[in-house]
Amino acid sequence: MIKSSFLLVILCVVNLALAQKNIFLNLQPKFQNQDFNLLQTYTGNDGVAVEIEHFNYYVSDVRLFHDNGQVTYLATDIWLVTPTNFALYLGYLDVNQIDSIGFMVGVPKRYNTQAGALAQDISTYPETHPLSFQMPSMYWGWAFGYMHMIVGGKADSNNDNVPNSYFELHNLGNNNQQMVAMPVIQTNLGNQIDLHLNCHVDRWLNNLSLASVGILHDETGLNITVMQNVITQNVFTLDAEASIQENPLNAIKIVNENGLLRIDGLESNKLSQLQLSDAQGKILLTKELRQAQFEMSSAQFPHGIYLLKISTSKGTQTQRLYF
Repeated sequence: MIKSSFLLVILCVVNLALAQKNIFLNLQPKFQNQDFNLLQTYTGNDGVAVEIEHFNYYVSDVRLFHDNGQVTYLATDIWLVTPTNFALYLGYLDVNQIDSIGFMVGVPKRYNTQAGALAQDISTYPETHPLSFQMPSMYWGWAFGYMHMIVGGKADSNNDNVPNSYFELHNLGNNNQQMVAMPVIQTNLGNQIDLHLNCHVDRWLNNLSLASVGILHDETGLNITVMQNVITQNVFTLDAEASIQENPLNAIKIVNENGLLRIDGLESNKLSQLQLSDAQGKILLTKELRQAQFEMSSAQFPHGIYLLKISTSKGTQTQRLYF
């Protein structure tokens, strides 16, 4: 009887482990359906040429609705999103089928100002924490709190299609946060689920005459408009290319745990290429292999999101990892 109970516990633990998956939320920035990049000239929705130098915002309180009505609230509750760092690692979770997602754009009240229940001095956060000091700054002081989003750059003010007039919007306010809720389509890659959404920068800046805005640090006027645009202009949308797919290299098994990355199922006596890069695209490691298995320590890398690209004679697969 004791042995049977022990075996049942072991089976339950194994099944739970098999059900858990690494979940990533990708918020791809777009400008009129092109991939958005800083310091590139675009034509805004009002026909005015614009060049954006920085565009950062907070995402918080992510909720996953999955598996016939279950709701999972994440342990990590705030992220800083930039045009070069928009893949958010949501965790290793007991989730199978995600139906929809909810999240806040901005810093929750509990963290935002000195009145917040969990507020603390910015200098007490670890350097890597999203609420620590940032460049450019996302903080306006103990009394006024954090900026939910900031955007700065130049816009054409004399109709020559050359951005020349500098602008900045720094959105403050303990009531300007916006709640987003929407369905998702997940992409399945082994024990990983990717959720792909687009963030439309051009829509976020709708109804703003950027060439005459100047520099605004406040919680009223256009800084209310720009945050309300998150909802009224449908800034976040489902990626049109999001689809349910399985790993095309389905014979390959990737295990990433306890500081060890192991890859099984490569082609023996045939060339396989591995490339590891960070979330900003910097290549950290390349390997050419002719064996079925590869192991390496992941403990040598700082905690964060990494991209592993595997190329074999059967195709290429890129998978996100969290070390």
